[in-house]
Amino acid sequence: MVGPQKKPQDFGFKDNDCHLIVNDWSELMTAYDFHGNKLWEIPCLARGQSGDRVYWENSSDTPPGLYKLGTVYRDWESYGDNAPDTQNTRSYGWYTFDMEELEGQERRHNRGGICLHGGGSSCGWPGAWAPHQRLTPTLGCVRVYNQDLRDKILPLVTKGTVFVSVYQED
Repeated sequence: MVGPQKKPQDFGFKDNDCHLIVNDWSELMTAYDFHGNKLWEIPCLARGQSGDRVYWENSSDTPPGLYKLGTVYRDWESYGDNAPDTQNTRSYGWYTFDMEELEGQERRHNRGGICLHGGGSSCGWPGAWAPHQRLTPTLGCVRVYNQDLRDKILPLVTKGTVFVSVYQED
């Protein structure tokens, strides 16, 4: 597996922060608190549309490395069950979390705009807006179920910094 070279501790990891581990091989995301206690594990996909194990090309797997969650786009809070059928609501789902690179992995591979989100245009409408939509490959982002974004990840963001380590198959 190829993954981060640094740890959250290198960036001021502290109480109330947490660490999400994304494993492309097992297709799981595991959350740990500051003390190393496992909080939960959920299905996720860090797979791109243009080839597995090719994270340096556009539309491919999520580049491995350490990120932290930044800006949160809260479409569920804006629309609820009355979401319009738009490209954004189909593609990104209930919430989108910007993933800020901490190791230069996006710049190194010329891959900007990596996010953590739900949705899935290939799920159709309203399938992309379902609580447990089908997890489909993205253009390089990490995808999880819409309901897990709201019920598992969003509460962590409101408490502290959320670090994300992405591991890809070598």
